[in-house]
Amino acid sequence: MNRKIRFISLFQSAQILEQRGLFDNIEKFQQNRYAPIRKKRLAMNWIILFGNLIFVYIWGYKGWQEAEYNTDAWWFDSYGHMIFGFCWAFILLYWAKRYLLSLYVQIPKWVLAIVIILAVSSIETLVWENYEFGIWDSLIQPAYPYLPKAQKGSPDTMMDINFTTAAAILAMIFWCVYRKFCVLKWPNEAAEEMREEMIKRNKLSVDEINSLQTEHRRFVRTKIKEWWEKVFQEK
Repeated sequence: MNRKIRFISLFQSAQILEQRGLFDNIEKFQQNRYAPIRKKRLAMNWIILFGNLIFVYIWGYKGWQEAEYNTDAWWFDSYGHMIFGFCWAFILLYWAKRYLLSLYVQIPKWVLAIVIILAVSSIETLVWENYEFGIWDSLIQPAYPYLPKAQKGSPDTMMDINFTTAAAILAMIFWCVYRKFCVLKWPNEAAEEMREEMIKRNKLSVDEINSLQTEHRRFVRTKIKEWWEKVFQEK
């Protein structure tokens, strides 16, 4: 809370100094204020990229092989799906907090958890499994028969999806429990009050926007009606 107060006072002081002609570049002040945050985001995104490249190397180039059900190779592939689901749930959570902060603050966290679980499941289904079946098994492997097949049929595909989704669910349960524990152990009443005020302000703005859109729709309907009446009158 003290850090927030210090930043607000610094920013307000910069605004006052700019108005009095004693501070001529408030935009530069803001850029300098957020420069360390942008560097941290960039560094974290590089870590995410390299982590995914290592994952692709281990479970793709290095470890991809045909495996019968319940063998060591099959479980190796299954662990890869679980690691993918668990880690990508936290990656999406990190991106939501860093790039969708306004939405992250307002949205109920259980809703965010469900959205992340569905997003991870969609990535697994639409990207990974489609690549295995639609590209690898349908195009690449037939052209190079010595390469292993990626899928053993529908049961294998469904189990991969289930493993990934279950790991994402576990990750979100872990996050929700950890977050709830921190809220109960070290409550931040000032931040919660600011969040509630933000939600109220945004609700008023949303109501105003809906009202304006409703009026505009009525205006459009009136114009369309006038145009049709004019067309039929000319006929």
